[in-house]
Amino acid sequence: MANGENQTGASAWQATWKCLKNHANEIVSVAAITVMLRVAVFVPVYLCGKFAGKLPAWVGYVLAAAVYIAGVIPMRFWGREKMRRMVFSRHLNHKKKDVYKKWLKTGLLRYGRGMLWGLPFLAGAVYFTVFRARLDVKTFWTPIQSLALIVGQEPNIGTGFTVALVLMLIFGLLFAYGWWRDLPFEYLPVRSLGAVKTMHWSRRILKNYRKEMRKNTAVNIALALPAWIGLGAALVPYVLESVDFSLSPDKMLSQMLRLLRSPLPTRVLVMMGGVVLLLYVPLWILRKTRNTVLIGTLMRENAHSHSSGHESSRREGAAPAVPAVPKTADFPSGKENDESKDAVRKAQDAARMAREAAERAARLAEDAARIAREAAENKQE
Repeated sequence: MANGENQTGASAWQATWKCLKNHANEIVSVAAITVMLRVAVFVPVYLCGKFAGKLPAWVGYVLAAAVYIAGVIPMRFWGREKMRRMVFSRHLNHKKKDVYKKWLKTGLLRYGRGMLWGLPFLAGAVYFTVFRARLDVKTFWTPIQSLALIVGQEPNIGTGFTVALVLMLIFGLLFAYGWWRDLPFEYLPVRSLGAVKTMHWSRRILKNYRKEMRKNTAVNIALALPAWIGLGAALVPYVLESVDFSLSPDKMLSQMLRLLRSPLPTRVLVMMGGVVLLLYVPLWILRKTRNTVLIGTLMRENAHSHSSGHESSRREGAAPAVPAVPKTADFPSGKENDESKDAVRKAQDAARMAREAAERAARLAEDAARIAREAAENKQE
């Protein structure tokens, strides 16, 4: 199994480099459109900030969410489909209608399942960022102080704040796991499968190829790490200059929250933009292309093994239907005449032909049932 996993990983890298080599311009175009869509999400927030007083801030955030849901989420599947077309051209059925609707429905299903795992983390983030500005200091810190009881300490701000940070770290890891377990969603042929079948295939791939998916996650983390280090190098000095970590936890938190609400200096924005263009986008292209290749390969492998299993079981069930004919060697040799031997050979040939005909009939019946089932499912959709 380990040798097979190594071969799968090696072939995924080979196919990835081949795809990047043969379709460099198209892949760069997909990446550029993806980046522009994400930049477009911030445009409503920027405009509401520019026209402060005329438009409330919440309007900008609502419009940004609408742009993300209607634009970014379905177009993620558009980008993956473009990449899959470059690697697995036969995987696409361009005659399917309502593809945008399928992309949007599948995206909302994928995000909804991931957000369920992230509810504790999101609730904590909302409490620290939103309610901090709407509650008085005593009301805000009272539940955080009570967290000190988890480790057997008297309620106090320092211990409670430490426990809160540890819990947020745990909730963040839980969120990451919930998002990871549906990773195949975005790399499957949604146009042909639809939302529900895509979810089933995603579960099947994760269940049957968990080790390969874990190794793929390690590769993704390694490819994303340079960009995160670069962003940290741009942000950490700015945070250290703006926050006094020698203060009490409540004052330090107030400074951090105030820092989050303040616009970043131009020099920091320029450094972050350079990191994104030089480190994040190129390695993002490599990551997404490799994910497309690997998950597409695993899907084809799983479908092949699944169909092979059905075929072998069908053959095992069909064989007993044809009576077995004794071989020539089972008859005593010596004085048998040629007519008896010829009769045995003809009986063997007839039995073989009948068995082959039964197997062909069983395959045709299974194909007809599968086509009828898919037609019924498409009609229901």
